[in-house]
Amino acid sequence: MAQTPKNVIVTGACGFIGSNFMNYIFRAWPTCNFVNVDKLILNSDTQYVDEEVRSSPRYKLELSDIKNEQKMLKIMEENQIDTIIHFAADCTSTRCYEDTTEAVENNVVAFVALLETVRTYGKLKRFLHISTDEVYGDSGLGAEETGKKETELLLPGNPYAATKIGGEAYAQVYRTAYNLPIVIARINNIYGPNQWDVKVVPRFIEIAKARGNFTIQGSGKQLRSWLFVDDAARGIQAIAERGTLGEVYNLGTYFEMDVANLAHAVQKEVDMQLGREHQPPKFISIPDRPYNDLRYLIDITKADQKLGWKPEIPFEEGLRRTVASALKPKEHVQMEVVIFGGKGYVGQELQKILSARKIPFHLAQTKPGTSTDEQVEKELVQLGGTHVVCCTGRTHGAGCNTIEYLEGGPERAQENVRDNMYSVNSLAQISRRLGLHHTYIGTAYIFAYDQEHPVGGQGFKEEDLPSFFGSSYSVVKGYTDRQMEYYNRWENINARITLPLTFDTTQSRNLLTKIINYKELLGLPVSLSILPDCLGALVDLMAQRYQGHLNLVNPGPISLYEVVKLYKEHVNPAIEPIEIGVDSDRCKEILATKGNCALDTTLLQKLCPSIPTTRESLVAQFKTM
Repeated sequence: MAQTPKNVIVTGACGFIGSNFMNYIFRAWPTCNFVNVDKLILNSDTQYVDEEVRSSPRYKLELSDIKNEQKMLKIMEENQIDTIIHFAADCTSTRCYEDTTEAVENNVVAFVALLETVRTYGKLKRFLHISTDEVYGDSGLGAEETGKKETELLLPGNPYAATKIGGEAYAQVYRTAYNLPIVIARINNIYGPNQWDVKVVPRFIEIAKARGNFTIQGSGKQLRSWLFVDDAARGIQAIAERGTLGEVYNLGTYFEMDVANLAHAVQKEVDMQLGREHQPPKFISIPDRPYNDLRYLIDITKADQKLGWKPEIPFEEGLRRTVASALKPKEHVQMEVVIFGGKGYVGQELQKILSARKIPFHLAQTKPGTSTDEQVEKELVQLGGTHVVCCTGRTHGAGCNTIEYLEGGPERAQENVRDNMYSVNSLAQISRRLGLHHTYIGTAYIFAYDQEHPVGGQGFKEEDLPSFFGSSYSVVKGYTDRQMEYYNRWENINARITLPLTFDTTQSRNLLTKIINYKELLGLPVSLSILPDCLGALVDLMAQRYQGHLNLVNPGPISLYEVVKLYKEHVNPAIEPIEIGVDSDRCKEILATKGNCALDTTLLQKLCPSIPTTRESLVAQFKTM
């Protein structure tokens, strides 16, 4: 007898399959209440859920990692959850190749934490775990090949499939050892609206729009079954209502097409919907990934006979709907940011970027290092963001507006270590524990020109170690920079900025505000962080959940003297800056005592190709002032 749940958690319902399922099931179960739990990983987007659903009192969005047991238990208890449908996963095979450890963390470790929370809760009636047909491994290309049944030996051919097998293994353990009401769905290759553009269908749609060259991995003869996402949603509904606990059900289709013919179909559909003459696709072959399964063919007899389910939407109709959705303009909300140190200069500039992009954010009230770790963690759990940005730090204090403040003895050392090292490490550790992406806005005032990095020569790279220890500030910050290497193994960005500059000359902390009033200026080329450019690039990388060291400066070092000369040329011809020459004794003295340097921006330019050079950005902005 079919049972309709009353209060349901859908994990990962801001992702591709999860959001389509939410949009479908919201109408299929009209008296049910839903809680969408999502950490907004990669392609996830709160706007993928229909506005009708988002505005309903039957729907809640909780931004959380499923491994946050405290938060998940609270959600279950407060909403009297009886059913969980678990989509949340790191589901991109290519990403899983590049960062297998992170995939295991998301798909196995976090999943076990969720199962533990369900065991503690003890009131669940059904837990539907969404798995994949990739757990079966490769199928032959021959016409005589039969589909894999649910009892087939599992032989993963890629790291993603291996993590999903790991998840299934733990599901089996918790079902048999702790009597959790678990049922599993293994789903075929799915396409439809909201799919991440690294996947073949949305990627091909973008290529077809531009009439570009279709990139084909290897031969292009890999066969894939094409199950439309709404058919998958109906199958998941059937398992949730009528599936037998402890069983596994394949959901798939016998319709297959290789990726080369898919390109022809996509180009034809895109041309038709854009009302233009059809042109056949052009192809470029690219190297295959390390092991690309040729075919996933599964048997869906069990779902048909036991649940009365089989796919109904023809491929042509599914592709029409998918292309139509892709061609519509959309708004995106892919993260919610918590800012620590948001009242400072850099924090205020970050808020401007987030506001302009309509990205939700919160200003944390606790202060790591001053508040207890427990207080900071409690606030993060309550705020429910997806990304944390650490703008905290000590660069000055009462009676002194420079880093010379930190040279005042043991009391100053305590402040320095607390605010410039402990606070950063504490926040990074808490973020990791809660499954939040963490960004530390650090400094490049830990480097100085030397024999290996002379003026006009090679800039300091991301992997270079701190080389300037001329102040207490630089010593502590250098140590913190090195500690970030530990956190960079997870979702952590260590963004090094230097000489941050904006074009608001009413802001007293702004470098530009200061130097346009100086009589003399160094003619020494140095890296600058023009914050509207650099913070914009940083937000892009946060959305991509980038991790690692990053030199966050505009390409092309420039001297402060040259900056003011450009300002004189385009804004205020009345000022008369005087240059302190590079070869002068004064310049040599400053070089010996200050962290002047140039950073290599090769990585930043690769990640964010549109970031302008320092000179380009200055000239463009000065012309508008």
